[in-house]
Amino acid sequence: MKKQQFAKIISLLAVSVLVLSSCGGGDSSTNSVSSTTGAAVTEESAAQDTSSEAATTDASSETPDTSSEANETSSQSDEKYSVVFTADDAVVIKANVTEGSLEDALNALKDSKALDFTGSQSEYGLFIEAVNGKTAVADKNEYWAVYTTLTELDGVSYSSAEYGTYDYDGTECASASFGASGLPMVDGELYAIVLATY
Repeated sequence: MKKQQFAKIISLLAVSVLVLSSCGGGDSSTNSVSSTTGAAVTEESAAQDTSSEAATTDASSETPDTSSEANETSSQSDEKYSVVFTADDAVVIKANVTEGSLEDALNALKDSKALDFTGSQSEYGLFIEAVNGKTAVADKNEYWAVYTTLTELDGVSYSSAEYGTYDYDGTECASASFGASGLPMVDGELYAIVLATY
């Protein structure tokens, strides 16, 4: 039984060395694992190395979250509009340029497959019916509400907290005073499309 446990520990260490070396290698954690596997180890020290190796693997598995945030930030400068948050009942878009309307942004993001939406045109412009496959059900009094951090531009008020707010990552977005067709995209501003009920 102890031999099987020892063999499993050595196998885990070997796999960990391969994983760490493929992730860039050359750091002190890889060197310490390599020297440990090259030396005669007791079962106790092998167990300690395995637990510390598991901690290293857990920490490196968290790295994609951090790097994906970094990638998201760096990719924003290359696009006009970015989807910064997606959930079943909400999408938050950030404008990276001052250009177009929210409708233009939705169409551009749909073309780039960053999100999907359906809607219909009315005398008031685009009426959003579904976002990423989630349809607002009229029988349940549901609709897709628009919120934004854009308050005023050129003397025109584009939102009001009086009619509701949506909080994204500590930033308050106020209820938009215009629909998707009439709401301008302004560099650095956020636009939240949220499933709501009335």
